[in-house]
Amino acid sequence: MAWNRVRWTEARQITAMLDWTAAAEGEPDASLSPQAFFEALVSSGRLVQATQFLGLALPRWDAVAWAARAVRDLRSGAERKPAEVEALKRALLWVQDPTEPRRRAVFEAAEAAPTSSPERLAALAAFFSGGTVTPPDCQPIQAPHDAAGKLAAGAVIAAVFSGPEPLRALENHLNEGVAMAQAGDQR
Repeated sequence: MAWNRVRWTEARQITAMLDWTAAAEGEPDASLSPQAFFEALVSSGRLVQATQFLGLALPRWDAVAWAARAVRDLRSGAERKPAEVEALKRALLWVQDPTEPRRRAVFEAAEAAPTSSPERLAALAAFFSGGTVTPPDCQPIQAPHDAAGKLAAGAVIAAVFSGPEPLRALENHLNEGVAMAQAGDQR
């Protein structure tokens, strides 16, 4: 199936955001469609790079939803600190209803979570998905357009590598991300 939710027409539009330089020997051609480039990464066993690529290929809401659900599914509640539980809860609530008050609340929860936790990364992906990143009473500064996708991919990668059988888990969650790219996740 085609990646109907992906707006990019060439992989190079995504690889530029990842600061990936010209293709080294054996790497896919960046003039390919995003879907073909992703499939080439997966078939060559470059699953982490495929995750990074997919995080930016997806629309921001889809990337955040993919990451938050992956973190939820991959990390049991018993492994989480209370601040991580709260950050993930707020990220999932934002996915259900992506309003500005929820986006602000997710940032507060992310700030309290441990720096490198998948839950914090998923929450920060929601916060950086759009809108201003400054406090409401300050001059607005828009979130960098690539931040949400990079943070979402980081959350997925951190979550899969915190559990058993990371490569199998990564393959499974890449498939879920591909399903979102194909049909999207209707809000």
